[in-house]
Amino acid sequence: MKSHRTLGYLGLAWALSYVPIHVYWALGGLATSFGIVDMQPGWAAANWGACVVIVGAGLTCLSLEQRWGQLLPHAVRYGTAWVGGVFGLTHWLLFTVVAVLRLSGMIDYSTGRSTVAQQRAFDWANLGYFELWFGVMGVLLILCAQRSRARQRRVEHVPISLWGRVGTALTLAGLATVVLGVFTFDPWAFVGYGPALLGLGLLTLIVNYKREIGNETPQMGISGRGLGHHIRRTAHLLGNRTH
Repeated sequence: MKSHRTLGYLGLAWALSYVPIHVYWALGGLATSFGIVDMQPGWAAANWGACVVIVGAGLTCLSLEQRWGQLLPHAVRYGTAWVGGVFGLTHWLLFTVVAVLRLSGMIDYSTGRSTVAQQRAFDWANLGYFELWFGVMGVLLILCAQRSRARQRRVEHVPISLWGRVGTALTLAGLATVVLGVFTFDPWAFVGYGPALLGLGLLTLIVNYKREIGNETPQMGISGRGLGHHIRRTAHLLGNRTH
């Protein structure tokens, strides 16, 4: 139990360690040695959006290991962790390979806004910090997800309704859109489309939860067995797990 909770806190701490640099850039900070010599269009908004996504990744790890995470269905938290984990590992792999190929001379550096020396410095920073963060964050998200799923299997299994699946799918699609929008510098995606899908998904889950509880309550009565089953059902719908 303690190790599970420690993993959640580790995920949160690792996520938050990546926030300061994005706040610095969002406030107009530059990094001349890396070629960041001016504010590109959408740069500030993208960095503020990145801060939100990063904090969300850390809270996702923690929610999978803490009781308060049960306020959201387990499928949402589990799916979010996997979306973030796969994205993090893919980001790490692709940009690490590119950095290694460029530093080794197998791929030429481009000419443009930054010099070759600045691009090389950025590649070294990617290998030692930026992309390393993505790789470790991806691993932590997936580890938290899989440990949570293992615990979830030990509780009573209750099938998810159709509308529950729809709500979960919309929520995860919204989260994926927000993340994609941040890293493609598309403010409409991470401020408009993504949050709209996310909100619709959460609303669907809330309405579906209330509908299912409302349908069950009259049938349960207050008998010991009925009430006990109702409590277990409610706990499962909230993503309950044992610690």
